[in-house]
Amino acid sequence: MPSSSIPFSEDIQHIESLVLLIGLSGAGKSSANRAFSDEGYYSIDNLPIALLPNFLSLSRSNPTRFKKTSVLLDIISEEQREQFIEFIEDLPQDSPSWQIIFLDTDSQTLQKRYSETRRPHPALSSNPPPTSENNMSLSVTSLPEAIEWERTLLHPLKERASVIIDSSRLSPHDLRRQISSTIASFHKQQGRKLQVHFQSFGFKFGAPTDCDLIIDVRFLPNPHFDEQLRPLTGRDAPVKEYVLGSTVTQEFIERYLNLLEFLLPHYIHEGKAYLNIGIGCTGGKHRSVAIAQELAARLSSAQCDIRSTDRDREKS
Repeated sequence: MPSSSIPFSEDIQHIESLVLLIGLSGAGKSSANRAFSDEGYYSIDNLPIALLPNFLSLSRSNPTRFKKTSVLLDIISEEQREQFIEFIEDLPQDSPSWQIIFLDTDSQTLQKRYSETRRPHPALSSNPPPTSENNMSLSVTSLPEAIEWERTLLHPLKERASVIIDSSRLSPHDLRRQISSTIASFHKQQGRKLQVHFQSFGFKFGAPTDCDLIIDVRFLPNPHFDEQLRPLTGRDAPVKEYVLGSTVTQEFIERYLNLLEFLLPHYIHEGKAYLNIGIGCTGGKHRSVAIAQELAARLSSAQCDIRSTDRDREKS
C-alpha cells in the first residue's frame, strides 16, 4: 500500500473526527454514512483503501471542510483487509480523533434483506471471490455461504473496531439515533444540536422548496403602504417597530414560539438534524424579515443552533 509522504500524525491533526465505516455487506453502512452526513460530517462512499493516505494529505488543504469526515469502505478481499490493517496501524494509536465503526447483522436478517432487494452479494459478484490459504479458498456458490465467507474475512477488523453496531433489529430511524448517540460519545457531549434556520421570503418570488415549515405573515400590518418605510427593510428599526408594535403581531409571535418550543424536543428525539422554517410575506422585504429576526432572537433552546437569513430582502 503506497504510504503518504507526510506522517499520518500530521495528516489527521486538522481532523476533529475521522470515522472509518466498515462492516458486512447489507448491514447498513450506506445508511450509517448518510446519518453522519446529516450530523454535519463530510461523507465519502466507497473510497478505495489505497487512496486513503492521499485523501488525508489532500484534506489538509481545506481543514474546515474536512474537520469532521466519515469514510465508507467496502472490504471484499484479503488484500484490502491487509491494506486497511496497515493503514490504521500507521495512524497515531493514542489519538481520540479517529474511530472505526463496524456494522454487523445476523445472518438470517442479511439473507432476508438480500432476498427483498434482489441484489447479489459481493462475494457472489466477484468471480471467483478472493481466496488464500486461511480457510478462504472455499467455493462460494450460495448467499448463506457468501455471508459466512465475508463474516470470516472481516472478523479481524471487527476485533479492532472502536464501536460495533448490530443493525439486525434497527429501523433506519433507530440506526440514525444510534449514530447520533455514538457521535455524542465521541465528543463527550450530551447530544448534537438541532440546526434551526429561519428564512424570510416573498411569496411573489415563490415559496422555498427546502423548508420543513412555512408560515404566511401577510396578515400582519404592512409597512409597504407607508411611503417613509417602503424603501427600508425589516432589518431597519422603524420597520421593526411598525411590524412588531402591533398587538396581533405580538400575539402571533407568542403563539408561534409556544408551538416551536413544543415541537423542538420531539424533532430532536426523532433524530432530526436540520429544521428550516420559511417566513413569508408578499415581497420578502418588510414583514417576513422582521418576524424571522424576532423569532430567531426570542427562541431559546440549549439544544439548538439558531440563525436567520433573508432570501428576497434585496429583490423588492
